[in-house]
Amino acid sequence: MFFEAGYFLEPSLHHLTKDISSGAILLSIQVFGSKKKISYQTPNLPFLGTGGIEELSQPISKETYLSQIKNAQDHLQEGNSYELNISFETNFKLNSDPFLFFQKLKRKQKTKYSVYFPLGEDIILSLSPELFWSVSRGKITTKPMKGTAKRGISYEEDLNLRNQLQTSEKERAENVMITDLFRNDLGKISKIGTVEVPSLFETEALDSVWQMTSEIESELLPEISFSEMITTLFPSGSVSGAPKIRSLEIIKDIEKRERGIYTGSLFSLENTEGNLESLANVSIRTVQLKKEQNGYNGSYSIGSGITVLSDPETEYEECQSKLSFLTKESIPDFEILETIRFFNGRFRFLNLHLNRMARSASRFGYPFDPVKARESLDSLSHVASGLLRVRLLLNAKGEFKAETYAYTRTDKRRKISLTWATKKIPSSDPFFYHKTTIRDFYSESLKEAQEFGCEDAILLAEDGTVSETCVRNLFFRKENQWFTPTLRSGGLAGTLREKLISKGWVKETDCFPNDLINSDYVLAGNSLRGLERVKIRPWE
Repeated sequence: MFFEAGYFLEPSLHHLTKDISSGAILLSIQVFGSKKKISYQTPNLPFLGTGGIEELSQPISKETYLSQIKNAQDHLQEGNSYELNISFETNFKLNSDPFLFFQKLKRKQKTKYSVYFPLGEDIILSLSPELFWSVSRGKITTKPMKGTAKRGISYEEDLNLRNQLQTSEKERAENVMITDLFRNDLGKISKIGTVEVPSLFETEALDSVWQMTSEIESELLPEISFSEMITTLFPSGSVSGAPKIRSLEIIKDIEKRERGIYTGSLFSLENTEGNLESLANVSIRTVQLKKEQNGYNGSYSIGSGITVLSDPETEYEECQSKLSFLTKESIPDFEILETIRFFNGRFRFLNLHLNRMARSASRFGYPFDPVKARESLDSLSHVASGLLRVRLLLNAKGEFKAETYAYTRTDKRRKISLTWATKKIPSSDPFFYHKTTIRDFYSESLKEAQEFGCEDAILLAEDGTVSETCVRNLFFRKENQWFTPTLRSGGLAGTLREKLISKGWVKETDCFPNDLINSDYVLAGNSLRGLERVKIRPWE
């Protein structure tokens, strides 16, 4: 059901129907005699090919969008609405197979409410994370999303941004308004006293943003028909504003466009043993493809909820963050990795390694079960002996794999030579804050250093601060105090480093190349190799 269909469902909005373009689709229904569940393996990235988006454009300028937000806030100040969802459209050309493109998008965002919907020659690809309604055995559940914050790069930054979202006055006010709107709408079609809010201000982790949600549920009146339910609820208050009718009028006046499937809904409806069953999404993160002679023209809309507390610049940046879902490159399949030292039946710093893996799993949305992790390692400890290097890997399904390699103890008194890497760490890339199998940058820098005659390379972040080496953390002494780089601009916090900091033997500090060069002593190390003395060799 397309967004503009809502103008026909509410008599107070009939005056808006005169501006709808001739031939515009409002509702498309497909009827099936039966349903079939099919399980298939998500294709790997090479199979999906290299084609994708071309000629991405934004019909309205940043200045225009900021002006629209200001217009919306004028209405809010005058009391015409308490919140408004203001959006804009982007356009592009698709030069690949639509279903493979859909699979690429699914790799970026795994949701329960994704839909591939052929519409004649045209196609709708919905990757919506938002549940509009779920109806089963007379009970209806809605879960509106209101309140957004970008994801952090490191685990600590990610957690901090999530906490900021949960405690934000602006975001919580926005969420409460929409929750009240849904409670009011459900009250019109539900048994008295059954409307409840099981959860409020919950945060859900999507690929690029944290999303605040609330859950509202009730028991439907037995005489309420499905058409009456749609008429009452559509479109979702989370993508219109409150109060809904006046907000829809203002949105139409400000945006001066047809949204189409964006913020409409894709839903299923079936009769199971006499019971109405329905599942609907709110069609955000949804692409509309129109068949042309040489491929498809695509449209993709993004927007944000505007309140009197909204900062227009921040709202625009939030929209650009949401747009990155469509434009950023697909990430290859990867596993989260821990390298653990095993000696005489014991794993060194095991708790620290598992805690670090759990934090990375949280950031990337991987299931993590510490019991299964330990079981994978225990299966090795019963048969392994001596000194070993153990690699524990966790994949996207939450499955663990443990590998063992012989390891020879190095001379503790030896001195390793380090040189400076020629490439800097891209500080905005989350893979430089977590240990995974995506390690091309490290491998290339290590190879370059070894070809120069050194064992390892010192890596610098984009801001010029010292980070780590390709496989070790760095420690240096000045005025009888040991320090280690903060890694705030990129770098992996090793478990040996974490142990030394927790003991109070090492302090974190911003570190630049001259700090290392002019220090009294430099060490490099990790939990596998321990600490090793360092000689820094400049490029000749």
